[in-house]
Amino acid sequence: METDYADRIAIRYYDETLEGVREIPYRQYAHDIRCQAAALQAAVPDIEGRRVCVLAANSYDYAVSIFGTILSGAVLVPLNLQKSWADIRYELDLVEAAAILHDGRYLEREPALGEAYRDRLLPIDGYKDSQPAPIRECRDRDALMAIMFTSGTTGHSKGVMLSQKNLFAPMPAYCDPFRVMLEEMGVDHYDFCHFTILPMFHIAAFTSLVSWAIMGMCHNLCPDLRNFYRDLALMPSDAMAAVPVVLQSIHRDVMRGRRDRYGRLRILTCGAAACSAEVMLDLMKNGFFIMQMYGLTETAGDGTWNNDQSAAHMASVGVGDEPICQYSIQDGELCIKGDPVMLGYYKEPALTAEVLDRDGWFHTGDLVRKDADGYYYITGRKKNLIILASGENVSPEELEKLVSACPDVEECLVREKDGRICAEVYCPAGAQEAVRAHITETNRTLPLYKRMTAVEFRTEPFPKNATGKIVR
Repeated sequence: METDYADRIAIRYYDETLEGVREIPYRQYAHDIRCQAAALQAAVPDIEGRRVCVLAANSYDYAVSIFGTILSGAVLVPLNLQKSWADIRYELDLVEAAAILHDGRYLEREPALGEAYRDRLLPIDGYKDSQPAPIRECRDRDALMAIMFTSGTTGHSKGVMLSQKNLFAPMPAYCDPFRVMLEEMGVDHYDFCHFTILPMFHIAAFTSLVSWAIMGMCHNLCPDLRNFYRDLALMPSDAMAAVPVVLQSIHRDVMRGRRDRYGRLRILTCGAAACSAEVMLDLMKNGFFIMQMYGLTETAGDGTWNNDQSAAHMASVGVGDEPICQYSIQDGELCIKGDPVMLGYYKEPALTAEVLDRDGWFHTGDLVRKDADGYYYITGRKKNLIILASGENVSPEELEKLVSACPDVEECLVREKDGRICAEVYCPAGAQEAVRAHITETNRTLPLYKRMTAVEFRTEPFPKNATGKIVR
């Protein structure tokens, strides 16, 4: 940062005080990271290996704090600002937080944070009066570097333990495809900008911060989706990582003739949850390059990549990141082995043993199939399987896809209830009969054991986790 591309822009963001865009070069970025490291070392005695949590909205200071915490020798623990106080309290107590970097937002919403942790709260921008700490070499690439909580759909989130080796092993998989793509497009990668909307506590945003810094590229930060169009217009961007709900919003704009709202934005990477192949094909036909990725917090975001722009593979999550990772399908479940695989779940040896076997295979819990070209397709979650009294296994995700084919269905969830397969649907009240008719017609195409024999309607959307997945 400080030598190879010191004068290049590292981060841009809209500064509400200036009422304009602020640009931070890599030289300043590196300086501020070192200042944050020094501030933490001064605030936390014997900081090596102690846990420092970050509880804040996306911001330049958040990016500084991610690297500054790691440089200080502490273990980084980014937390989800949207979680309830009960969940945040559980996670803070679990990791025994030595310090909590915060921007005041959560404290304003939940004063109990101050009552419980007043002596450990540090302002996230408190580094600005510090002198920069010296650069230090990594002492142990296998040591605990970060604890990232999963955005699970059931129960308490698990703390995924990641090392520097876990994080940096897949970096070629993140960086190389972009370098190749930009060469083919004739674009100088130093002029290439990424529009960042994913929360920084998420593994995809975390790895993105690291990979773009490695390549000397620029992040255009959009901390608040309510300012999406303003920020994108003020900070022209080439690529963006998006969850399906954002992709669907872009699709609606494009199909209504509003492609110009996105300026030079061309490359869209999609992950976190299943994306509609039809939506991605439409976007591709309208000039977007679609990159799908499948990865987990437990694999430092690595897994599979799909850069293929053909309809034949658009529904696939891609091919494996070999030789960095090895892949195996065991009883229909995708298993991954390699340097990106986590150290384990923090203080959860039993849960770790459930997913990490003695041979080092991480059992993802995702059911897949692999085609003749080596492309993987997610077919469901192992733990979501409905096991009927007859012994038949039914994938709820398969049925949810069929139900969602009805244009009136906004959200749906299929589950077992009282021995029956039940479809729970969120849709306009006036569309319920049309949805029932669609499910009846769908059932006629299914084997008897797969048929949905109960339908329930809800008046509000389903609760969702940080990545937009419905909480089961």
